[in-house]
Amino acid sequence: MKREFSMQYWWVLAALFLVSVLPNKVWAETVNYDLTIAQEKVTIEGLSADGMTVNGNIPGPTLRFREGDMARIHVHNRMAVATSIHWHGLLVPPNMDGVPYISFPPIEPGTTFTYELPIRQSGTYWYHSHTSLQEQRGVYGAIVIEPRHLPQRADSDHVILLSDWTTEDP
Repeated sequence: MKREFSMQYWWVLAALFLVSVLPNKVWAETVNYDLTIAQEKVTIEGLSADGMTVNGNIPGPTLRFREGDMARIHVHNRMAVATSIHWHGLLVPPNMDGVPYISFPPIEPGTTFTYELPIRQSGTYWYHSHTSLQEQRGVYGAIVIEPRHLPQRADSDHVILLSDWTTEDP
């Protein structure tokens, strides 16, 4: 009887140890996004100009994660020029940073690159192109990362992303 109790006790202690020591990766989700970057005519306040959209919009979609998640983001380049995405403020592996010819090869026209980023912090950030002046043409969007250990308290939230726009060539 005593031996049975000690084995059960050992399993409980082992389980508690694993839960408290193992990294968030055990409970992490892989969150997938597809971002398609394309050159399109856009009209802002009645004025048309050549723009670059992410999923057909300026700004691109808000990407939402939870701290500890793995982000898998497929970027499809449907433009005639190379592009990139830089994850501004995120702690990412160097080869996923999105700075072309420095830490990352650019995404060539007609190709897809998949970024895989461990989400290691919480907060509000943004993503944008680091290629030429594509950010000024519309290749940017927001990132929201919820803390892993805090329950959500708001019924809803809204992201406000400010940017300049010009119909002139940046």
